Amino acid sequence: MRPGRSAARLGLAVVMGAAALACGFADVFRPAGPEAVTITYVGDTILRRDSTVPFRVVVEAGGDELPAPRLRMTSSDTSIFELTAGQDSLWAKRNGTATLIIQVESSILTDSAPALAQPLKVLP
Repeated sequence: MRPGRSAARLGLAVVMGAAALACGFADVFRPAGPEAVTITYVGDTILRRDSTVPFRVVVEAGGDELPAPRLRMTSSDTSIFELTAGQDSLWAKRNGTATLIIQVESSILTDSAPALAQPLKVLP
């Protein structure tokens, strides 16, 4: 290989690397710790028995809302309330207090995946 060609390739690699860093390419590979992810429950916390109540969950990473986060949601006591099949509403079954547990599923965050425990009360 000729010396001029090596210098040109090296120069091109340096310019492309600088451009990638300037565009925020490094942020894509920076691991986001669980402290950078927040989960917010948006909905009623007091439910009426025998009703179905819609809710939503907002997940933010680094201050930006994630458009379609993968979530695992469960009720601590399904005799008090359950999630509907679409997991966008709660079915209040009987009086009492139970917790909606929301966890972000992520292959990057494995053991330290952020979670939210939202207490909910069902009244007559």
